[in-house]
Amino acid sequence: MTAVWIDYGDKRCWIAVEVAGFSMSKEICARVKIMSVIKKYCKDYDCDEIVIWLPYDLFWKNLKQLDKTKKFIKNVEELFPDKKVIWIDERFTSFEADSVLKEMWIFNTKNNKDDISAQIILETYLKRREV
Repeated sequence: MTAVWIDYGDKRCWIAVEVAGFSMSKEICARVKIMSVIKKYCKDYDCDEIVIWLPYDLFWKNLKQLDKTKKFIKNVEELFPDKKVIWIDERFTSFEADSVLKEMWIFNTKNNKDDISAQIILETYLKRREV
């Protein structure tokens, strides 16, 4: 199983690739370039799936980014009809990342927090898929 993973943001998108159960963070790209980046990694790694994270808000207050991400998912499904498109709820991963960073005595580093949040999502999904 090979997948391209995407954390879709307003300005930047985080990309990872999963090959045979191992994940590799690949790059952070400008949002305006995301479709060409997805195409590149799908071709380079002959991916079966495209996994996109959904930014649900715990209290359903901020749905603006969720709506943008759902529109993005529809575009991905149209542009990559031969790929299985999966979306995953990313709630609570920032809290978990904060906890990990505090245990490691690392503070005030947004990039570390984003990387750890991403890894938590990847690991959670891979564990679920194994069951």
